[in-house]
Amino acid sequence: MGKNMSAEFKKPVSVHTLHYVTPNISFYYPMVYGLSDLIIQQKINYKITSLMLQVVSEVINPYSTTYVTGFYEIKTNERNVLSITLSALGDFGGAHPFTVVRSVSFDVKTGDYYKLYQLFKPNSHYIEKLSEMVYKQIKEREIPLLGEFKGVRMDQDYYIADKTLIIYFQLYEISPYYVGLPYFSIPIYNISDIIIKDSILDRMLYYL
Repeated sequence: MGKNMSAEFKKPVSVHTLHYVTPNISFYYPMVYGLSDLIIQQKINYKITSLMLQVVSEVINPYSTTYVTGFYEIKTNERNVLSITLSALGDFGGAHPFTVVRSVSFDVKTGDYYKLYQLFKPNSHYIEKLSEMVYKQIKEREIPLLGEFKGVRMDQDYYIADKTLIIYFQLYEISPYYVGLPYFSIPIYNISDIIIKDSILDRMLYYL
């Protein structure tokens, strides 16, 4: 890889913060800017905005006034990979607040974003392997479950943080409310043999 290509490959994306405000909602969310391809930039920003609105809708209680606060975190912004989380807290006034976290991971070169199943080779049994790794951590950390652990879904929530794949579950998805959202870290090196080559996950393995 040439020097210029290497520099371009490692350059982070420029991001600024927008504020979505209504009488009951205050949500800070990111927008990408400064990309040379405005169509790709628009594609990324459209997805981020759509996801932000989805997260808001997921915490609103249709039967009572809900006050929503939200924010974002950038988990990865390097090597033409942008992985972010959008978190919303719905306060119903008296009842337990409800939190939803969603994430999206982009290939900044194309503007495409990827579901979990799109990161792994066909017939690699990635569901079984990831589920085994997650269940091992559940046992080690003694996380209480609401029932039998059914494993990781093909479209399970995830994000990328440095050289780690973070798989997580929503409130009540596998564990009681007081546990919060359970997060599980899987080093990418441990699953490198089943990752699709040149995918956004595979890109985190490179040394430049």
